[in-house]
Amino acid sequence: MIAINGSADVVVIGGGVMGLFTAYHLAQQGAGRIVLLEKSHIGAGSSGKSGAILRQHYSHEITVKLSRDSLKFFKNFAQHNGIDIGFQQTGMAFICHAKDRASLEANVSLQKNLGVNVELLDAPQLRDMEPRAVFDDDVIGALETDAAFVDPQLTLEALAHLCQSDGVDVRQGVGVVDILVNKNQQIEGVKTTTGETIETSTVINCGGPWAGILCARLGIDVALKVIRPQQAYFAPSKSFGREKLIWGDLLTGMYWKPEPAGWTRVGKMSYEGDEEVIDPDNYDEGVSRGFIEFCRKQMGQRIPDYREAISWGGCGALYTVTPDAHALIGEVPGINGFYLVSGFSGHGFKMGPAVGRGVAAMITGADPGPFDESFFAIDRFERGQPVTSAYAYGILG
Repeated sequence: MIAINGSADVVVIGGGVMGLFTAYHLAQQGAGRIVLLEKSHIGAGSSGKSGAILRQHYSHEITVKLSRDSLKFFKNFAQHNGIDIGFQQTGMAFICHAKDRASLEANVSLQKNLGVNVELLDAPQLRDMEPRAVFDDDVIGALETDAAFVDPQLTLEALAHLCQSDGVDVRQGVGVVDILVNKNQQIEGVKTTTGETIETSTVINCGGPWAGILCARLGIDVALKVIRPQQAYFAPSKSFGREKLIWGDLLTGMYWKPEPAGWTRVGKMSYEGDEEVIDPDNYDEGVSRGFIEFCRKQMGQRIPDYREAISWGGCGALYTVTPDAHALIGEVPGINGFYLVSGFSGHGFKMGPAVGRGVAAMITGADPGPFDESFFAIDRFERGQPVTSAYAYGILG
């Protein structure tokens, strides 16, 4: 017999962007009693350190739609809820080589057909837009004028507040030590670090870097790996002031964006070669001097002023990645009532509102919006059907 200390219709594991948006939409869709368990504090995993870039530049219709609908949600958040989340609509420029023009044009055409405001730019137009930068004649770009960013921690705290206002039982400092499954392979509860057992038939694992660990406790092997990307922060020179745009530069391999504090955040576009993290409870949250110098060198190729930019340090973060850089979402095969939502590979924050709505709809039967469960199918690697990119610069998704 299980000693029951409480019950819930749905238990959501993880107080990051996916767990909070899933709980929020479950409450909005009338899913009953919802308990959200966060082992540490809101945003303590990946989400709190996110650049929280809200772009729609993707090469698949489903990811463009998810990002488009999510951007609208973020843009209207303060007006609808009376809470500031630091939304800033700066626009984002993507830079690639002219040899990739056909791919870029096809991608821009897809985005325009789906309602994204985007335009192609040749080298002279890029120079006019950013006079500080060096653009050779064989460089082209795309400007997504509606791209934006939010303050991640303000956003997460606001979501937690909305969840609680809608009746979600948000418990911080309470982790999950065991997920209980009966002989019929049906979820029947979770055991927590406080010694409590919560009876439930539905568990949604939004544990980010810990999601794979929870699956492994049930003997489930999922294609999730945790890595540690680094980001560096620089103080822009007063001679040119704060960055006005977000940039994704495929030629230097870097992205950069203005931060709420006034710094410029700089990171690699690709996470290839980043350190794998075995224990996400114990990882290096700092940034190396070598990485700071690497950023200076790469950024200096595009904007020479950054060769002498003052460093404000940086951080090591966590990504949970999959072999094809797209998330695993759905009911885990073989265990009734156990859902996995993880592996966003650095793309999660911008899709959070739409993905949360879709995941909640899997439970409630409500309208999922643009969410398509089959695109993120958990068993796609076993079936030999990973998501593939139609473009040479598939790093962008």
